Amino acid sequence: MKQARMRWVYFLPTLHLCACFIGMIGFVIPSLQYWGIAWVFIMIADLPVSVVAYALAWEHSSLAMIWIFVVGTLWWYVLSLGIRRLLGEFRDRRESPKR
Repeated sequence: MKQARMRWVYFLPTLHLCACFIGMIGFVIPSLQYWGIAWVFIMIADLPVSVVAYALAWEHSSLAMIWIFVVGTLWWYVLSLGIRRLLGEFRDRRESPKR
């Protein structure tokens, strides 16, 4: 049961990584250029982390993309761990015997 609870923590980072790949396909394959619009939504969803990418994008666009791929995915993993911890504390508080 505990192992099944741990797996959902990887859902948001995996979703972020897949969205990054979809956005990247829009930049690499000319016939799928319209998929590049996904990158705008990724940058908005990663807003605390993407501030650095916005600053880097003017001079070093490749580094900004790598930043979003790596640090953005780590950001969503940390958020998932925080949600798991909050839910665990809520569950423990609910299940604890009342005195």
